[in-house]
Amino acid sequence: METEHEVAVATDIRALVADLLPVLAPHAMLDTDSGRLVLPVGDAHADISLDAITAACAAVPQASWPGRVEAWLAAKAAQVTAALAERDRLGPLEERLRVQVTPRLPEAERRQLMCTPYGDLLDIVIMLDGRGRLSRERADQLVIHDPGSHALANTLRDELPSFTVTDDDHQVRSISKPGSPYVTSALPALERFLPGPCPYGVLVALPRYSEVLLCPVRPGGVDEAARALLERARIGFCTADDPCDDRLFWWANETLYAVGFGRFTGRPKVPGPLRALLRRPARPAGEHA
Repeated sequence: METEHEVAVATDIRALVADLLPVLAPHAMLDTDSGRLVLPVGDAHADISLDAITAACAAVPQASWPGRVEAWLAAKAAQVTAALAERDRLGPLEERLRVQVTPRLPEAERRQLMCTPYGDLLDIVIMLDGRGRLSRERADQLVIHDPGSHALANTLRDELPSFTVTDDDHQVRSISKPGSPYVTSALPALERFLPGPCPYGVLVALPRYSEVLLCPVRPGGVDEAARALLERARIGFCTADDPCDDRLFWWANETLYAVGFGRFTGRPKVPGPLRALLRRPARPAGEHA
């Protein structure tokens, strides 16, 4: 709960901002109830909290508040002007957002990016097409609202239908699109790419961002299939211009598991939660694991 002093400081800062708006940001509005500054950016708007400038002023003498608030407001107005110019130059940014599935990133990098976990092993990162991964700071600067929803919708609509699906003689399905960094985004929608009923799930490899490999799991054939797919994944990873991951995964029950291999035997280790799955009878045609 705010103290009386904190409430008084917040009230004074809002009053200072309101007095300076007509001069420094005439098109902006101040929502006095929420304590947020609303700055128009083209067809969008930036909602800027006054918490940071309020906290900064609370730590210094009151006589310095007007100068601090003026400098802060001028900086925010300049940022919005720059964002508007860049949005005009780049075009509709929301239409250029995509998602990419990537190996789990270092925590420090994850905090900087527009990123969310995909299970325990991978991350889903938002991309600004042609500009790379979108940072939280960049999203704020460009005033991109709800980038996750736009990125997912654009990927489902524009990217997934463009992927090429081929099957080889070794029962491996390849999902690919040369040069595309978004093919790994097929993973959250994997059911639409399965080669028919897969009651025991599929082995999955992500050797490059432009290719996903699938191999249906069959009891009694896990060792051979896993070793072959791992070798293919590692060769693809080592020779790719866009390497993604050299591990092997097992997708079943809408969950992705890492597949380890015995140090001495080289045999794949069936993930614990899937051992019972291999003992079950196959489900009727049309059902997926």
